[in-house]
Amino acid sequence: MKRILAMLLAVLMLVPVLASCTDDETPDTPDTDPATDTKVEDTTVPEETGLTLAKTDFGGTNLRVLGVSEEYNYGYYQTGDIWIETEQADPFERSVYIRLQDCINKYNFGVEYTSSTSPINDVASLVSGGLDQYDVVFSQWNQIWQGARGGNLLDLREIESIDLNNSWWDQNANTQLSIANRMFYTTGDITTVDDRCARALYFNKTLAAAHDMESPYELVRNNQWTLEKFAEMCRMVYDDVNGDGNTDIDDVLGFFRESGQFNYLMTAMDEHYSELDENGLPVYTFMQDAEGVTKMETVSNLLIDEKVSYNIHNLTDFGGYSNRFAYARSKFAAGKQLFTIGGALVITEFADMEDAFGILPMPKWNTDQSRYFHIIDTPCPMMGIPNTKADATDVGYMLEYFSYEGQQTISPTFKDRMLKRRYAQDSDSGDMLDIIYANKCFDLGFVANWGGILSIADGAILAGRLPKTNQYNRLTKSMPKLIDKDYTAFANVGTDAE
Repeated sequence: MKRILAMLLAVLMLVPVLASCTDDETPDTPDTDPATDTKVEDTTVPEETGLTLAKTDFGGTNLRVLGVSEEYNYGYYQTGDIWIETEQADPFERSVYIRLQDCINKYNFGVEYTSSTSPINDVASLVSGGLDQYDVVFSQWNQIWQGARGGNLLDLREIESIDLNNSWWDQNANTQLSIANRMFYTTGDITTVDDRCARALYFNKTLAAAHDMESPYELVRNNQWTLEKFAEMCRMVYDDVNGDGNTDIDDVLGFFRESGQFNYLMTAMDEHYSELDENGLPVYTFMQDAEGVTKMETVSNLLIDEKVSYNIHNLTDFGGYSNRFAYARSKFAAGKQLFTIGGALVITEFADMEDAFGILPMPKWNTDQSRYFHIIDTPCPMMGIPNTKADATDVGYMLEYFSYEGQQTISPTFKDRMLKRRYAQDSDSGDMLDIIYANKCFDLGFVANWGGILSIADGAILAGRLPKTNQYNRLTKSMPKLIDKDYTAFANVGTDAE
């Protein structure tokens, strides 16, 4: 179902800008209840900015945006930070409003926002009919990938008014999402959804302390946070609570087993499905050496160890929750898991957790690994421009300023005030969040899922057995053809060969 929300410029121009009053220090623990904190804190819309556009007045036009609605996937991936109707007391919602207000005051353009459960499919229909209804689309990564491949989006690198090298565009995304040296969609400070979708670790500090574990924070700082340490900790907490000799949802475990975890951990250990060569061609890189096979076997053995994890896909009763994943996270909040893998989009579910919790980067394979990696969920919305624009110059200018203002107002509010100060329970978690967001990973092979590669390990592990290496070996032989087909499709978008 679509919700069409129009910003009325004439009305908003009359709304006064609030004066500023911000805190100078960040407390180690929240000083308010996240569920009830409605205290108004003033924020100023800056009179001068660090970005000056070549065009200074857009004549009261609206940037027409199509985003992901709250009806999609329980609302986890909605693009709710693009538009808001009125100013709110909540600091984050207020920052969304202030960005809109600043676009009006500085460059005289507003935002007209529409949402849908599958925005790129709506755009594809409009493109085929030659209808110019939206200037910008945010759609799920695993869908916008296909929409771009089908010629429904413009190449952002060909729009001169967009400079993807600017710091408000995610440079990891711009490097890793390019294909055939073309860029049809990206992300950055224009939205916080990609920050919410970076897979990281939550850990139960109370449970860790009860077992006299080393501080995971210190392990990170000393470059000792590895899969070996992670596995060691997971194996320390097992408790058959009901004494029936079977692993179940009420036992205390290292974590609960669910689909996708194999891929999150393999990515974290610098084992990627694809990397780009110098020509922008994705190259299949997964498990191409003995170390890759060892990683696969080590992760798989950990995931199927019933003294470490319980398979939540065996659940038929979700305990009153809308889905098995939310139910499993409620058990983490109840002290039944040492770790749970998730993005910041679920942190509010732990707001009333009795035990103390912290946030960690995903573990490295070993201490020789140079950096961390945090895969982005494939439903994460990415931004593109529909291929219905004869001239996207003005749209590019507006997107530059909209993203710049996101960097100045929305991103700091989300990361510093909401995550680090409202929900994170210690300053260490704030430091860990900085590591996580600096090391986001956008693997084309992960979203393209060539040859159904993602299901090989998931299917085996959820059945309680090890994946077979010969299945990966067979795919290795067919991968070049599968990849070349997509590469050619992207290279030909907008050409006579399309």
